[in-house]
Amino acid sequence: MVGRAHDGGYRDTFRHPATPTPVQITVLVFAVLALLFALATAHRAVVDGGSLGAAAFFAVMAVACTLVAVTLAARRQWAPYPAYALTGLLAAASLGLWGAITCVGAILLVWVLWALNTRVSRDWFGRRGRLR
Repeated sequence: MVGRAHDGGYRDTFRHPATPTPVQITVLVFAVLALLFALATAHRAVVDGGSLGAAAFFAVMAVACTLVAVTLAARRQWAPYPAYALTGLLAAASLGLWGAITCVGAILLVWVLWALNTRVSRDWFGRRGRLR
């Protein structure tokens, strides 16, 4: 859906609809996760005795979180599916570590499932909105 912009003398200009707030927050969460995983990768690479496997895992997770954030922000129709898969993976990985990390993984999964399935988010991803 494309709305008319009536912000001045340009009555015939068009603008794309604003990104829904749940999607904006989800993009922000995945961007922060990408940053944290990138920092963890750098930390594992620099520290003496840091395992190469852990550094590789953190690097892959940083790239995956970046991919999800970028595709959500770019309004790709298929963008929710990698987000569901990645949060499911993070929630499953956090189950072995009982405590706060498990709560964070479960809360992230619930948030992503709710945020990307609200009506406004589904409409935003579903309609491409042509400029006429």
